[in-house]
Amino acid sequence: MDSRKEETKINLDELNENNLDAENISDESNSNETTSAEKVLSVYLDRIEELEDGTADAVLLLDDSEDEYSAQIVIPASCLPDDVSDGDYLTIKISYDEAKTKAAFETARQLLD
Repeated sequence: MDSRKEETKINLDELNENNLDAENISDESNSNETTSAEKVLSVYLDRIEELEDGTADAVLLLDDSEDEYSAQIVIPASCLPDDVSDGDYLTIKISYDEAKTKAAFETARQLLD
């Protein structure tokens, strides 16, 4: 990996605050259909790192080029399906949530008024 690689850490508490629970995530991920507002990313589970606090992080490598990975994504290992391990390929579905975006915008606007 070269020094241009980006690392993105997702805060699980922040996900929960935004009402993204495991049930909603798994239901959405079972759909194979994508729209123009959705992207499906292929990632490689490079490793799971045990942390001092007893939790673990999963290090995913974004598989979007032929010869090397373009980014590293770190998420809590608890977000992974139970049956995956190092070396497995996974997919991540990213979609635009118009309702939550509008609600956040409205909340911010009210705070500024």
